[in-house]
Amino acid sequence: MQILLKDVVLFGLHGVHPLEKKVGTLFRINIQIDLDPSVSVQSLSNTLDYAEVFATLKKEFQVTEDLLEVLIERIISSIALLSSNIKTIDISIIKINAPINGFQGEVGVRKQKHIK
Repeated sequence: MQILLKDVVLFGLHGVHPLEKKVGTLFRINIQIDLDPSVSVQSLSNTLDYAEVFATLKKEFQVTEDLLEVLIERIISSIALLSSNIKTIDISIIKINAPINGFQGEVGVRKQKHIK
């Protein structure tokens, strides 16, 4: 079983440039959480509430970080605490409007972490 949050858009003040911390920008976040396949899902108590995952993401995203790498580690650690059934967490954070002169496209980070 997988829990997915796809194309979540949040505003953040993350980045190493002073303007990023002052003005901020939008980020697109994707989260895939693999749950223990041996657990039969019959109720919410057997799975992971995606609303709780989103609330955790929003809370962690409000804390400004210079590096997205640090932010992604913090988000993974917080989500891992939500359930003992989590096997793997895969997150990508994309900075939609990177302040790079002449750059068109998107930049970001991705990390997959095995919990058990």
